[in-house]
Order: sequence, then structure tokens, then C-alpha cells
Amino acid sequence: MLSSRMGRWTKGIVVSAAAAHATYWVWESAERWESEARRANPDAGVGAGFIEGALATLAWLTLVPVLLWAGMRMLRERDNQLLVCMGSATWIILGTQLTEGGISRMETELFLLAFALLGGFLTLLRPTAPTER
Repeated sequence: MLSSRMGRWTKGIVVSAAAAHATYWVWESAERWESEARRANPDAGVGAGFIEGALATLAWLTLVPVLLWAGMRMLRERDNQLLVCMGSATWIILGTQLTEGGISRMETELFLLAFALLGGFLTLLRPTAPTER
């Protein structure tokens, strides 16, 4: 029982860390792409880099839940609803700090580490079916 909980906790940390880093890398690349598009065509007005910025936002909002779910399923873990829902909500809140750009690389890594640890703890909590009386 204890070893299965430790295994699930470890899987949750690894999957959460991988999802967070992958999403952050994709977002950062899309943001750089947006910046380059704006610099390449400064006379384009409001539309310069719009598609790139929209892709960055879409990646930020959708990749974490998909990667959390897919990663845990690949590791043959079920009942990950809490990890996906709460992890996604935490990721969106975390995004308000990370996307502002005013934090250092070390602070970014600390945020991602905290997210990974939270993911590990969320995997320990499993939903239970109500019992009939």
C-alpha cells in the first residue's frame, strides 16, 4: 500500500514537472516568435504577431491539462481527475506570475518545482464513490 502510494506520488511529480516544463518551453518559444513577427513588420499595426500571440496563449491554457492526463495514462494511473482539474487551475494562476516576464530564471524554476510537488500531492488524493446506506 505504501509503496503504491509512493509510486503514484513519484509519477505525479515526474508528469507534473514534465508537463510544466514542456508547456513553459512551448509558450516561451511562441512568445519569442510573436516578438520576432512584430519586429519584422512594425508597420503592420495591431495584427503583427497576433496569430503567434494567440498560439502562445492557447498553448499556455491547454497543454498542461492534456499533458497531465496523457502522462498519467501512459504510466497506467487512473482516477486523475483531481490532478488534471486542480493542476490546470493552479497552472492558470501560476501563469499570471510567469508570463509577466519580470522574474528570473531561478524564480521560474522554483515556481515549476512547486507545481511539480503540488502535482505529486494531488495524485495521492483519489476520488471515492459514495457508499450506500
